[in-house]
Amino acid sequence: MTSLTDGLTAEQIQFFKDNGYVGPFDLYEPGEAQQIWSKAMIEMALSKNKPHNSTIINYDRHLDCDTLSEHISRPEIVNKLRSLLGEDIICWKSNIFQKPPGSAGTGWHQVEKYIVGETTTAATPSLSFAFDRDDDTVLQDVSVWTAFSPARRENGCLRFIRGSQKRWFYDEARRLTKNPERKTDFFGYDYSELQLDPDWDPEKDDVVEMEMEPGQFVLFVEKCVHGSLPNVSDQTRLGYASRYVIPQTKVYEHVDRLVEFGDEISLDYHGCVLVSGEDRYGHNRIYTENLNGFAFKRVAADA
Repeated sequence: MTSLTDGLTAEQIQFFKDNGYVGPFDLYEPGEAQQIWSKAMIEMALSKNKPHNSTIINYDRHLDCDTLSEHISRPEIVNKLRSLLGEDIICWKSNIFQKPPGSAGTGWHQVEKYIVGETTTAATPSLSFAFDRDDDTVLQDVSVWTAFSPARRENGCLRFIRGSQKRWFYDEARRLTKNPERKTDFFGYDYSELQLDPDWDPEKDDVVEMEMEPGQFVLFVEKCVHGSLPNVSDQTRLGYASRYVIPQTKVYEHVDRLVEFGDEISLDYHGCVLVSGEDRYGHNRIYTENLNGFAFKRVAADA
């Protein structure tokens, strides 16, 4: 009998290697997920020590919101990450993805080192990996996207191009141009500007639309081409992505601020969270509690 806290099976690991994603998996009951998000929203609003004051750059609220601090190290998530990344894992970033009715979809994109075209980090990656990025024998990063509302085609579910992590379709180091009047893509950006082959039509590739129930999560590698549909419904779609790397990775090594989506934040607050195993390298600041004093949990090997 399987448990929600089990790691991945051999078949699921192979599926991930072949396709670039695996899931969805159950984490919370649907009603529980929506209650958890409501609690998190209150905590974020009342937080005394926020990582930053931007309402546009919705990064890293696991560093001040107790509910999200607990979420990132849930055994249901961490044990599956161990099947892919090994015992030693740090959470380095999280994002809130709220898609209200009428919102545009997020265009197809593919990243690995998180070089954002508009920002001052264009020549400096957010992640400096210990192993060559084209070394497919070593997995160094995995994202976990959790639905806190229904995620359907009509309200903007995630999309993947199956197997696209095996080659590069986009150049994340190119600079994006922002057009606030553009309503057909994410925050006025057209990710097709990063496309290596302008004649390639991703819509004609092997597209998977990842519909999810509230409380489910999917694991994927950011090199797998992904995006989301527009929200043409009357329901807001809520998602939360927590991002994990092995401790050999240097996070924001030469980056002290981010300028994205028309806003700017300092990274003075930033630190990583050890959710499993040990950090034997000391490359990154490691927080043992969040900015409001809530202790982070490290998942034991037998959890």
